Amino acid sequence: MASIHSRQIEWPTVVIALGIYAGWLLVISYHESIGGFLSILFLALLIAWHGALQHEIIHGHPFRSEPANELLATVPINPFRPYRVYRRSHLRHHICTELTDPDTDTESFFVKADTWTKLNILTKSLLIFHQTLFGRIILGPLLQIFLTIRHDISEIRSGDGRLLRWWLIHLVLVGLLFLGITELGSFPLWQYLVATYCGASLTSVRTYCEHRWVKDEATRSATVTSKGFWALLFLNNNLHDTHHADPDIPWYKLPRRSVELESISESKKGAGYYSGYFEVFRCYLFKMHAHPVHPKEKVLS
Repeated sequence: MASIHSRQIEWPTVVIALGIYAGWLLVISYHESIGGFLSILFLALLIAWHGALQHEIIHGHPFRSEPANELLATVPINPFRPYRVYRRSHLRHHICTELTDPDTDTESFFVKADTWTKLNILTKSLLIFHQTLFGRIILGPLLQIFLTIRHDISEIRSGDGRLLRWWLIHLVLVGLLFLGITELGSFPLWQYLVATYCGASLTSVRTYCEHRWVKDEATRSATVTSKGFWALLFLNNNLHDTHHADPDIPWYKLPRRSVELESISESKKGAGYYSGYFEVFRCYLFKMHAHPVHPKEKVLS
């Protein structure tokens, strides 16, 4: 596999980025003609797509220049996800040797057994609901925002100056963004926030089942062989076992790489294989993917 720094410009990703930002500007500019409902719908799709673009940029795409990549990713069209904060957290997720472990995996949806025993019945019920796909779509973005802010406030209080600086820069950029869309574009702020939440909910469909704890050496990353809409929206990150096995490869090469690595077979032996997101919805819309307590631990109710 070629080094990140030896690659040329990856034009498919550049085209996606231009399409996202152009589409975003068009919706903001012509929202009165489009109407509120369609404006929210289109923005939600674009914000979810932008999240997939940010993920691609985290892994060194589409330019050889990191500052150029960061410039492409930093525009805060999702005001609740600072790029630098997301980047550090996600790269920690990739170097984690115990995926799904709530102590070490920054993207784990599990809690420890001793934490579970201290929770009240309402919180337990919400976490159980959150483990269904419907619950993840409804509650996932809110819970993610809450946990991120709580974690980062704790880190800042402990002296993490870089994290504080990232948040301050992000908040300034968000302020400018809101000023631009409301004052210059006359876009209702409440509609933009609804669109942002809906976009995060769309992303939750992908993250819902992408990891599962399994014993021994089997992969903890799933494969969903979706094509068309979902694959493009997620930039093929539904082929998650392949992405974790070869995280530097660009999104448009993941399908071929998935075949080379026999990721379907690997996922069947590990975190799971799904023939598409219809199967994910059918299996888990109202059923838990796993109990909120990490499977390694005994649930102490």
